[in-house]
Amino acid sequence: MNRYFRMIIAAALIGVSTSANAIDRNALAQYASSLKGLKKEQLKQKLHELMNEKTVLEYGSGKRKTWYGFWYTDRDYKTNACINRYSEHSFTFPTSNEGRSIKGMNIEHSFPKSWWGGTVTPAYCDLYNLYPCEAVTNRDKSNYPMGIVTDVKKAAAKGYTKIGRGNAGGEKLMLWEPGDRFKGEFSRSYMYMATTYQDYVWVKAGTQSLERNDWPTLKPWAYTLYLKWSRKDRVDSMEIARNNAAAKIQHNRNLYVDYPNLCEYVWGDSMDVAFDPYRSVTTASDDDRYTGAVVPDTPDTPDTPDTPDTPDTPQSITFVKTTAMPESGKRYLMVAEADGQCYVCTSLDRKYGYPKGTKMADDNGKMAASDAKMILTFEQGTTGFYIKDGNDKYYGQEEEFQTIRFLDDKSKAAEWTVAPKGDGAFRITTSANHIIQYSKSHQSFGAYKTEDGSKPYPMLYVEDKTAGIAALRTASASDDAVYSLQGVRIPADARLAPGIYIRGGRKFVVR
Repeated sequence: MNRYFRMIIAAALIGVSTSANAIDRNALAQYASSLKGLKKEQLKQKLHELMNEKTVLEYGSGKRKTWYGFWYTDRDYKTNACINRYSEHSFTFPTSNEGRSIKGMNIEHSFPKSWWGGTVTPAYCDLYNLYPCEAVTNRDKSNYPMGIVTDVKKAAAKGYTKIGRGNAGGEKLMLWEPGDRFKGEFSRSYMYMATTYQDYVWVKAGTQSLERNDWPTLKPWAYTLYLKWSRKDRVDSMEIARNNAAAKIQHNRNLYVDYPNLCEYVWGDSMDVAFDPYRSVTTASDDDRYTGAVVPDTPDTPDTPDTPDTPDTPQSITFVKTTAMPESGKRYLMVAEADGQCYVCTSLDRKYGYPKGTKMADDNGKMAASDAKMILTFEQGTTGFYIKDGNDKYYGQEEEFQTIRFLDDKSKAAEWTVAPKGDGAFRITTSANHIIQYSKSHQSFGAYKTEDGSKPYPMLYVEDKTAGIAALRTASASDDAVYSLQGVRIPADARLAPGIYIRGGRKFVVR
């Protein structure tokens, strides 16, 4: 990295708080400008050169060593808790940063050091590969590849690490599998390592998931799985904060976090499309195109396209107002009308609170939404419905409070009873009779203990999967290539699976 780009990164990353560490689109694009126009192995080679230029901390505990770095990359700034991605157990940092280690935790090489022989190289000390980990999990994880465990030998609590045997590339291997909410993060970390250190000679268990070459470096079974996990578990605010904090220390970035679709251009279905860092979707502080997009769970659900011919924009999903009872598995908007305006219930990026009301326009009973935090799925429970947002958080409720909890564990969530009021709105209540209503004064939704007739009741808008099959400009009209809804080009000789595709700027359906 030349001196000019070091100055850009340094200027963008002054300070240690999450907001102060943030980088904007312009600075990020300038840092990644050498990637413009490259594809596949040429793109990976340039990424290697760019991300390999760094300054790592010395390994271990003490001033300016790994644990000193963890204080910035893996500490909850409000509580001093250590962010533990491997198990459910809680650990806390000392009250000041002297680089002291935490009792009961190790420095974990997510990409095991034995894979390159264990020598102390930059990879040995790279914060993008190192995480604080409970010592027992670190031991049990050993040097196994990351994959899908089908025969569990050891497991942390639900949502955390599993260790056991599974199929990888046609072989039964010992593997470790992260919890669902960390699968994308670890996949992007592995992609970074397989790119930044592609010139290493892999040995021992490393050869089970890695090849000794500059491309693809990851074996097909590995990059196929990690691409899948990266699409499903998208970059969140915690991962962005870690990337920014590590960048401030090391002066390089994990560009697979900055450009979440970049991996598709290296290993995925966009390998024959030139990458453009100035137009591609980013997780930069002034770019809301990615975090507001929805992950598709069916073939006809639009996602954020990353196309070669137009700037990246999140695709909206059409919802129509309904007076029918919710159906399990369908997606909805919860909307309140107040003083002639519509407000959509929008989940928060924290454990609990009052979901905000986002002002949205109603177009003859229809709304277009692309923010995952607005989109709710109703799942049938025993006595009512579980409500899940687009970030896979379930709505919970504690009787002594009027806030909503946002939970990973469905078993701890509330079951909500839904009953039509007869005026187009619904009474949505818990077993303890807390009722969801909209507060005009606070512009937010709550689960109130006492029903208040002055507070609007929510209406429901259901996803319309028939909308938007008409024209959509995604590629030039003269382009005969076929694209998926994610904006990736389908090989000319590929047999199309059932779903929705784009050709000549228009959608078409394969049944």
